[in-house]
Amino acid sequence: MEHEITTIPLVNVNPGISCDRPHPEEVHVGENDPAITVMTDFTKIIPVTIEADVSLAQALQEMRTHGIRLLLVSDGQDHIIGVITAYDIQSEKPVQYAAENDIAVNEIKTAMLMTPLEQTPAFDFDFVKQALVRHVIQTMKELERPHTLVIETKDVQCIRGVFSTSRISKLLGRPVYQPLHAAHSLADIQHEIGNH
Repeated sequence: MEHEITTIPLVNVNPGISCDRPHPEEVHVGENDPAITVMTDFTKIIPVTIEADVSLAQALQEMRTHGIRLLLVSDGQDHIIGVITAYDIQSEKPVQYAAENDIAVNEIKTAMLMTPLEQTPAFDFDFVKQALVRHVIQTMKELERPHTLVIETKDVQCIRGVFSTSRISKLLGRPVYQPLHAAHSLADIQHEIGNH
């Protein structure tokens, strides 16, 4: 008969030990692998969000802490209302916004510079499940975007994940398209596509 555990025994801890960490992604993928293999899947990785009234400096620090270049912006009820990227914060956008609205750059909040959710390019998860990595790369090149959201619709829509050209580059082991500048809204993107 097995001994039933009622309490968990303690162990002696040695000074100077290290913390365990997630293992870096060692898997390399190819362009003909399923697109889902390069998607950041929010059913497996907790998305990093930031509140709408947070300063740009705090948003950038949050990105650096998590090693990412895009944050989902949430309102007071934890609903996602937009996205903000490192490009948005580090480009000329804050200076232009400050000049146009007669405020100091350090007074700008994430909500002021974010791309609203309804203007953010997004893929349908049902199509992503059928697509290959090369399809994602090609579409992101045409959009001239380093990130796209992935939307899954069950009873209601939810953000299932995100594609990032920097993560795809890392997994492929070679650089893929990285825009020098990014279109900021759906209108900009449609204008860009219309000019090609």
